[in-house]
Amino acid sequence: MYKTEFIEAVKRSSRLGLTAPDVGSCDSASFLQKTNPTELAEVIQQEMGLLTEGEIVGQCLSLHYRLKQVFSDFFDCPVFYTIGYVEFKNSTMFKQTEESLAEMLKTGIEGEVNLHAWLTLPSMEVLDFSLPTSYAKVNNIPQGIGSAIANHADQLKANGMIYKPLIVGEDFLLKSKIVRLF
Repeated sequence: MYKTEFIEAVKRSSRLGLTAPDVGSCDSASFLQKTNPTELAEVIQQEMGLLTEGEIVGQCLSLHYRLKQVFSDFFDCPVFYTIGYVEFKNSTMFKQTEESLAEMLKTGIEGEVNLHAWLTLPSMEVLDFSLPTSYAKVNNIPQGIGSAIANHADQLKANGMIYKPLIVGEDFLLKSKIVRLF
């Protein structure tokens, strides 16, 4: 269950010496049922303009960092910057462990990094505006360019996709020195 893993990710963030956000009591009411995918795209476009493929592919850390406050304002609730990995059918993308994340914090990050970030709403719904386009680009699936994931994390399992949160909050970006990459 995503909520259990999310709460563990908040605790892990603290164990790693990171400032973890106060997630309080998570709201079970769906935020996404109150809107439609077109509205989400319009919010992004109003804030950032029409994003190019290059501004999306492989840009999950910076893209979701920039969108966190935008969607917090839009939904009028806290939105949680979430770092982790994704299991999809028979593969795992961006897999890290607590130990590998601790090492990144200790030594810093230079160059490219094998991390993934998305936004989590208090309802445990996931907003991921980069993975579908990145996946489509790498796998030459043109119809996937510009897609997004906006669904309750547990409902994604039916499609063979499992989001695995490891860290919650943006503090990792600063303390690992990755923030200088964007």
